[in-house]
Amino acid sequence: AKVQVCPDTLKADYFGPTINLAARVQSKALGGQVLVSAAVLDHLPDGGQVDYVVSSAGSFSFKGIAEPQELFAVCFPVVRYREFPKAAQELRCNRCGGTAACSRCDND
Repeated sequence: AKVQVCPDTLKADYFGPTINLAARVQSKALGGQVLVSAAVLDHLPDGGQVDYVVSSAGSFSFKGIAEPQELFAVCFPVVRYREFPKAAQELRCNRCGGTAACSRCDND
């Protein structure tokens, strides 16, 4: 990832393929849901240090990313019994039946 700092506001803007993938993964998660890529999953501490359960959320193709990415749902005790749809791509617009990020209704 690269960082560009605005000289006037001193605010940082992050960009690059890692940031792009993180934003795409985040867009698939629902409120309270934690989704991670395989690369992030490889860096999570083992279950003895932190109590969590991991399950596959499926494989997704993302704009600007060449290969489909398998995502994993990381579930912590606070949301362990909460049920989520498989992923955000399965949600439908309640107005037209399009996907959750519906361009027909501007429903983001």
